[in-house]
Amino acid sequence: MPPFFHSFPLLNRSLGAEEVSALYAKYGFFLRRRCGAILRDDALADDALQEAFVKVMRNGAAIRDASEPLRWLYRVVDHCCYDALRKRRRSREASMESLGDDDMAGAHPDAAIESRDAVLRLLGTFDENAMRIALLFFMDGLSQGEIADEVGVSRVTVNKKVQAIRAGVASWLDEQRRGKVGHESPT
Repeated sequence: MPPFFHSFPLLNRSLGAEEVSALYAKYGFFLRRRCGAILRDDALADDALQEAFVKVMRNGAAIRDASEPLRWLYRVVDHCCYDALRKRRRSREASMESLGDDDMAGAHPDAAIESRDAVLRLLGTFDENAMRIALLFFMDGLSQGEIADEVGVSRVTVNKKVQAIRAGVASWLDEQRRGKVGHESPT
């Protein structure tokens, strides 16, 4: 690299192979588990994790300054999962296939787990802001105030979005129990 390259931070946004390898060794398990929980498909989860590390390798220099590297990596992984969900949704819409029976296997008897599971199943139908709020609330267990700080919206906005997600999920679960399973977004 030319010597002047390092003096322009916008030109030096990549990480070296050693840094990426160290990040993978330290956080890879947690990131893969998160991808699997969001996407509910091992192959898609592996692809999303790989895509996330490609992005980190190309543009991940900001992680060096991150106060919480795992939280920073979660955001990268979340965005890769959102992309995978959108791609899967578009391919389903294009082929007009319905969800398979094994995707709709019986819900867990515990209501909280059932709702969390439904949110994860429907995640791909949400807009990006709702996806992020749903993950932070239902998966990470953050408070609405913490989510507001993380997403950059008011607590009232987070509260309204969480309530809309809960209402939509409850409606979707009722339809599922009656045998009418749809693809439309519950929010």
